[in-house]
Amino acid sequence: MKLALLAISAALAAGAVRAQSLTRNELIQELKRRDEVIAALERRVEALEHERAAGPSSVQGAVATRTSPPASGPTSVPTSGPAAAPPAGDDEAALQALSRTLVERGGLVLAPWRMELVPSLAYSNREVQGLALTQTPEGIPTVADQRLRQDQLHATAALRVGLPWSSQIEVRAPYAWLRQSRAVGDGTHAVNEGSGVGDIELALSHQFLRESGAWPDLVGGVSWRFASGRDPYRTRVAAVAAGSGVPEFRVRVTAVKSSDPLVFFGTLSYAHDQSVHEAFGDVQPGDAIGLDLGTVLAVSPETSFTFGVAQEFRSRTSIDHQGTPGTDTLAASLDLSVARVLTRNVLLEVSLGVGLTRDAPDYALQVSLPIRFH
Repeated sequence: MKLALLAISAALAAGAVRAQSLTRNELIQELKRRDEVIAALERRVEALEHERAAGPSSVQGAVATRTSPPASGPTSVPTSGPAAAPPAGDDEAALQALSRTLVERGGLVLAPWRMELVPSLAYSNREVQGLALTQTPEGIPTVADQRLRQDQLHATAALRVGLPWSSQIEVRAPYAWLRQSRAVGDGTHAVNEGSGVGDIELALSHQFLRESGAWPDLVGGVSWRFASGRDPYRTRVAAVAAGSGVPEFRVRVTAVKSSDPLVFFGTLSYAHDQSVHEAFGDVQPGDAIGLDLGTVLAVSPETSFTFGVAQEFRSRTSIDHQGTPGTDTLAASLDLSVARVLTRNVLLEVSLGVGLTRDAPDYALQVSLPIRFH
């Protein structure tokens, strides 16, 4: 517009000088030519300003076209700015890895009728060394140094389905490969191995509260574990049994509170095992109380990092309603995990657990690949 004003001023000044020596008809013709020049200059200025304003948008559009995958159907082009909002209904477009990690931790439920298939593979190792009562080849009881190593490999397939009224149902089916190696200081060495289907679990979750002000998201759940795995009470070595042999009922509540860019979560659970009748009496494992605390950091929309501590205290196992000393446990571990969105529907999560107490595995490594179906 400055260019147009300067041109108009110059034309007016030139017209004023010439008006002193021109006739009336010549002056009218000169004014017409001046008006035509001014109009042409104004059109040129407007065209230049339009091209200048459209330049950055054109560049961004070209970049988006190069980086976006081709679509098979008609698409709509956003016109409200370079960072257009995601389409309505895409509840994870802003922070996909964060929201899907919270689903894995039990802090969110799936949208109604949305499904997620979760194959996972987990390996854990535990080693214990100390004095143990053993027998010599001649059958004489003696105390010797013993090294016990347990290796476990679990392959699990889980299916989650979102339900109406902010609910979700989930079923999990594990398969386990187990190995126990026992070496005694006198040179004795024994290896026991086993494999089989583990305990199938069915869970139902419901979101009771949504975060508002000081109130966090609150998700509650109940689960039932079937005694479908091989009974450890009927095997020679309990450590190589794929199942627990005891049905279990568990309730939990998970609270989630966001504080950008972090999301804090905590889960409190209580488990009660039923009693089973064995040849040596009625066996009932002790009740368990679990507490998980952690935080999720949204590194980017496609990547999240989780840091947490998981612990579970289980009371004594009872045989014929009498508690057995030394059967109560406290398992605590430090958990670290990284989640990365590979595609719109596939998430890769790698988790590492480091044991903090004697009853927890020394370390555990898990890789899971949640696949979502819209």
